[in-house]
Amino acid sequence: MDLVWMAFGAGLVSACSLPLGAATSFLWRLEGRVVAAMMAFGGGALLAALTLDLVAPALAQGHHFTLFIGFLTGGALFIGLDRTVNNFGGFRRKLSTSLHHSRRETRRRMRRILITLDDALDLNGLSRAEIRSLAEDIEPRYYSTGSQVYREGDPADALYVVVKGKIAFRESGDRPSDPALERQLGPGEAFGAYALLTGSTHCTTAVAVQPTMGWRIPEASLRRLLGESAAFREAVGDWLRQPRVSHYLTTQQRLSDASADAWLRDAAALLAGEGRLPDARPVVRQADAFRRLAPHLDRLPWLEGLTAEEIDWLALHLVYRRYRPGEVLFAEGEPAERLFILEDGGITLADAANRILPSRYEAGDGIGVRSFLTGVRHTVTARVLRECGAWTLRREDFERLLDHYPDICDRLCAYLQGPVLASYLRQRYNLDAGTVSDWRGSALRAVKAGRTPPALLESGVESTRPRGASLAIWLGILLDGIPESLVIGASMTSTGISLSLLVGLFLANYPEALS
Repeated sequence: MDLVWMAFGAGLVSACSLPLGAATSFLWRLEGRVVAAMMAFGGGALLAALTLDLVAPALAQGHHFTLFIGFLTGGALFIGLDRTVNNFGGFRRKLSTSLHHSRRETRRRMRRILITLDDALDLNGLSRAEIRSLAEDIEPRYYSTGSQVYREGDPADALYVVVKGKIAFRESGDRPSDPALERQLGPGEAFGAYALLTGSTHCTTAVAVQPTMGWRIPEASLRRLLGESAAFREAVGDWLRQPRVSHYLTTQQRLSDASADAWLRDAAALLAGEGRLPDARPVVRQADAFRRLAPHLDRLPWLEGLTAEEIDWLALHLVYRRYRPGEVLFAEGEPAERLFILEDGGITLADAANRILPSRYEAGDGIGVRSFLTGVRHTVTARVLRECGAWTLRREDFERLLDHYPDICDRLCAYLQGPVLASYLRQRYNLDAGTVSDWRGSALRAVKAGRTPPALLESGVESTRPRGASLAIWLGILLDGIPESLVIGASMTSTGISLSLLVGLFLANYPEALS
């Protein structure tokens, strides 16, 4: 009986590290690098303890075959149970299982999604290596309700796949309140291929109608595959000969029949000779006009005093569009995913009661700047009063801008440390000083590292989690604890559990709970 209580006590000591680590994470937020270092140290300590206390004595006593069978049987059983639990959402119990599950699911789904990308685009000939290469370039994306994946007129610089959720496509003037007229896509469906492969701008706006998880496959990855894979070139060549491609160019991109036929001939020749495709309708940038306007961005402090190189970069990445009276740049409640730089005035702001707010906007002014930087939802609606032009800085281009130019990062850090954003968040969103201070600290660290500030109010895809995830997470933690319990029991029946093993178990579990 004493042996049972001793084993129970040893298990309790090693297991208490989990709630202790979880409690610590509520009181003390450690940086990810610190937690990762602690996890690596704890894993090494546990491995060393197991080697010294269990494996070494078994080898010394000549139990080689038994040890070998135990390794194989235990490993196979654990992997099987682990995959079963992960498929029901248990992979969320810790970061390492989340990453492994994500990579495995990406590879598993990639071939099926590419094959169903288009009925006329047969990609069965792609090799495993080519599928793996594409899978490695996938960028996971989360879209909250109302988020725009892209807008009409945006460049087609990626292929998109819906993993969970739903995406709707709206033409110019479509109202969100009329879902019966919208084309919608669900899990496992891809979109954006026609505009991407024809080198055209998007002719619709893609909007998440519910919290949605998706994949973004960059254009550069597909262009590289086009140059390297004969199977992919053959599939695209067959796709170009389909009548639907010509129909898309004439009806959606509004090319004449002669222009569409000429582009198809050029595309077939370039594909066969150089392994690339020409652009059918390039993006409108108005680069020269922006270069003239750039020295006058007075209300965007972090874009003041741009160098010639920085101006050229922005001129080649900003998307230009003319807006008609009555059009909406953004509506109240929509996620702030883009920043607008006006070429001229003509914009009014209205609140929830449709009251016009006192504001005056001139050439070079930014619209939606504060909500864009903080990653919140708009609290006003920006409507076009008279025809005007504006450049759009998309969030993905903002990420590239910060990654390329440290000087802009420094100016943005100075802006983040000022009172403007803190006052905006407290007054518009009623956030307390502690929350604002925490976000500012995270934003400064991100910008100094060349990344965009974190979205303040993004909460993740709660509604798309697998059913039973909470139970699966608990079962996953239980599964992790079974081998530890067996080790403690085996130690107690022979020489007694050693202090090094207890310490190793504690050090392995504590940082895992912190993460």
